[in-house]
Amino acid sequence: MPAITALTCYPYGNAQEKQASNGTWTFTCQHGNNECIGNMYEACAIEHYPGVTSNNSIPAYWPFFYCLEKSGNAGNLATAQQCASQNGIDWNIISTCAGSNPAVGSPTDGNPLMHSIAVATNNLVPPHQWTPWVVVAGSPLNQAQLSLSLVPIVCKAYTGTTKPAACSSFVETSATA
Repeated sequence: MPAITALTCYPYGNAQEKQASNGTWTFTCQHGNNECIGNMYEACAIEHYPGVTSNNSIPAYWPFFYCLEKSGNAGNLATAQQCASQNGIDWNIISTCAGSNPAVGSPTDGNPLMHSIAVATNNLVPPHQWTPWVVVAGSPLNQAQLSLSLVPIVCKAYTGTTKPAACSSFVETSATA
């Protein structure tokens, strides 16, 4: 699937930002301060680990990102450190980016990074209405689709000539239905 997809994650959700008098940004997250901290850890990983994994199939940050999301406790320091350790992410890089107050990020790295993610989130087309906001081929998924596997949805939307092997079972199934 990675050959036919471009995954972009914006760990911001329904947060709000406000610029402080010193030019930095403060963030208020829908689910509280821990959500803002988790968003910052994820944003820092996306920024500092943009390459792909050794098998060239997924972004290098993805296993860390997934570990945090799966934990349900992304803003917890011990959880984030454990996810980093388990997934080849240097915690010192994430910690430096997140700064001494990870809910707002370091003034020179995490804070302007989260502001750029806020701007990107607020400029999504179509505009996001809920989280997660998943768009495939320009169309947002509805609430029911979010509980389904993305593979058949992506395969159906793909218009290229050669579909990956992961699409073959979907193509065969849909052709007989």
